[in-house]
Amino acid sequence: MGLRPGWWGYEYTVLLITWLGWVSIYLVKSVLPPILPVLSSELGLSHAQAGLLETAYLIGYIVVKMPAGTLSDRYGPRRVLAASMLGYGAASAATMWARGFTDIFALRLLVGLFQGVHLPVANALLSDRFGDRQGRAIGFNESGPNVGNTLAFPLTVSILSVWSWRAAFLVLSLPAFALSGAALLLMREEPRKPKERGGEGNGIRDYWRMLLPFAVAHGVYNLMLRAAFTFTPSFLVEYRGMDVAAAGLLAAVMPLAGILAKVSSGFVAERAGRRASICGATTLSALFLASLVALPGGSYVAVNLVALGLTLYSFSPIIYASTTASLPSGLKATGLGAVTMFGNTVGAVSTTLVGALIDSYGYGFTFTSIAATTLAATALIFLTLKE
Repeated sequence: MGLRPGWWGYEYTVLLITWLGWVSIYLVKSVLPPILPVLSSELGLSHAQAGLLETAYLIGYIVVKMPAGTLSDRYGPRRVLAASMLGYGAASAATMWARGFTDIFALRLLVGLFQGVHLPVANALLSDRFGDRQGRAIGFNESGPNVGNTLAFPLTVSILSVWSWRAAFLVLSLPAFALSGAALLLMREEPRKPKERGGEGNGIRDYWRMLLPFAVAHGVYNLMLRAAFTFTPSFLVEYRGMDVAAAGLLAAVMPLAGILAKVSSGFVAERAGRRASICGATTLSALFLASLVALPGGSYVAVNLVALGLTLYSFSPIIYASTTASLPSGLKATGLGAVTMFGNTVGAVSTTLVGALIDSYGYGFTFTSIAATTLAATALIFLTLKE
């Protein structure tokens, strides 16, 4: 105990494990987009099939959202988080032996199933541990996906150039196994809490009106994120004429910019308010996505991707912190699971639809349509979300 500085409370150990969990999750999750052009060429996949691989991930990610709270209550967040890390690491590593679309589809579904518990369980745990400081803690925690994204893109491209896309799945799954052991060793068992009820005792149903605008906001976030995350490398190759390596590296600037966006999101929300923060971010994200195809290429594309990263990644931590802060302790994981389940359902449907639209109408029409849809949804969020 003497090795730990006096200012370092146990809550920071929890934050470190959950943050590293996000980094590990996105090392595994983000291995696919940079190699998608090569993998699709080798296996003969269309854009729609490429979108289905993301859909497979999201199916697993979605179905476990609501049960995640129950699993955490029954087995404790320590065990649930450790088991999830072990599960998605194994599923991703097994992808190196995939022989075709069906194999990868099934394994990506398993990856999503094991990764889906992390968000509601980790953020509910941080909400309880940090209390009034949860906005900043969750904002920092949510920067983990961007760190994982930023590391995964150049690492995947490097592994691809030296070995193969199959080796990339194996290598980037290894941190998950180490982190699973660290979670079991460093985290404590949490005391069990009885479910808190609201109103007339209907539990989470009493809060559906409050949760609705957060769910819509998370749906918008997923619509934008899945399109940008999944198809930006292919967009840069096919629409802007870049080679695969350059496209993979340039696409990494978006999640890199998102690190700053997520860390600062809690401070921005404190000053501007959650409604202005969320709606401002969705509006700007729509404009920056549309400008990718509306404006000429060149060096502007890099600037555009940085701007899109700063706005797109900024509002998800505000959604999560606002949701957990509005719910009693026993309903935090379930409520957050409901909000994210809706958002991820939008993502699962939209990813395949976006791929099909690109196949039929091209990137210009598709990105512009997504931007217009986002602006319409933003108006609904603004009208229904209270400060």
